[in-house]
Amino acid sequence: MKLLSNARRDTTQRITQRENRTYGIINFDEDNTYPQRIYQLTHSAPTAHTCVETYSRFIGGAGFADAQFYKAVANSENQTMDKLLALVKKDLARYRGFALHVNVNADAKITEIFHVPFEHARMASENKKNDTGYDYATYSDWSREKRNNIRIDLINWFHAFDLSKEAIAKQVESVGGWDKYKGQLLYISLDEHSYPLASCDAVLESLYAEIQSDIRTTSNLQNNFSAKTIMVHKGKFADDEERKQFESELEAFIGPEGADIIVVDVDNDEEIPELIAVNTNADDKLFEYTDNKITNKLIRNWLIPKILLSVTDGSGFFNQEQIRDATMYYNMMTLEERLIIEATFKKLGDGFHQNINPTGNYSINPIEFKIAKADPPASLIQLINNEHIRDISKRSILTILYGIDADDALKIYPAAL
Repeated sequence: MKLLSNARRDTTQRITQRENRTYGIINFDEDNTYPQRIYQLTHSAPTAHTCVETYSRFIGGAGFADAQFYKAVANSENQTMDKLLALVKKDLARYRGFALHVNVNADAKITEIFHVPFEHARMASENKKNDTGYDYATYSDWSREKRNNIRIDLINWFHAFDLSKEAIAKQVESVGGWDKYKGQLLYISLDEHSYPLASCDAVLESLYAEIQSDIRTTSNLQNNFSAKTIMVHKGKFADDEERKQFESELEAFIGPEGADIIVVDVDNDEEIPELIAVNTNADDKLFEYTDNKITNKLIRNWLIPKILLSVTDGSGFFNQEQIRDATMYYNMMTLEERLIIEATFKKLGDGFHQNINPTGNYSINPIEFKIAKADPPASLIQLINNEHIRDISKRSILTILYGIDADDALKIYPAAL
């Protein structure tokens, strides 16, 4: 993954996708750990983390509309379709892609669906495809956090998702029978036939900047917001053990929990330690401006209205109409992602070995924000209590001028029989 330097702002490809002959895959960037780094960065940068969570929440909305479908059990782990949606939406929000492991039977029907963490999935190289017919590989530790080396024998290989009987029969035959067949992998990338760039890729430099800003703030807290200081110890230590002891005692003096006083014994004035302050040109206003600039840039990247991130206009209050409008706006901005998930689960639901969605409705309910109804003002009460105004007109006043639901208005002023 290449970060743009200040010396040259060109259009160099952000990630490389080259064949890895050792493992038979296409590397996901030079070191094959691009999604792992994205995971760490979006969890370490607080604004990015909040944005990804909000983006994910709107993609998944309020869950599948069909009650029978969202409650349907998808696999032997008793995960429901709504649980799979909850896992898929997070991957799509973070990586702009997701993967599902699909088991099928000889009748070309789906028997189980499992979520595969997107960072575990890799595309097979052309040589691997030609030799074995496999299209994808999954492995839980490409970044080698648990082991120093990659266990080739633990890499799982899958064929691409295809529910035609001919394709399944060919896949089963290629691996030597049903007892060796591991099923298929449904791999979705918003960049089509290649690894997707993460949703934060365009602002990766800002993620690094936000993390560094937090490190600086923490460092200032740990050092009581003091300037850096050079301590000149005059004289010599008797041995390394004495030096280490002095350094240890000095460290206990540093930081917010450090002692307020330190006592140094000297035999004469010439041995008094000298403290030299290291002046810095850091400007708090400049750091504040930079932090705000980074935050605004990250929020704009996901196109999220600030009010949905609890960022107010400075008044400290939330306007219900603004929240409602922001919710409607962001539902619109995430419509494409929901449609992709709906289309994917339609394939899965229609191909399932049981009828788990009789209505054929695979839509996702968008998030809805309803404005709380307050007590009507006195002037409105007087108006609707006016006996010279017909009930039908009063219902219109309630619905048009005050925003009350038509059904509620009808309950207040029932239609004449």
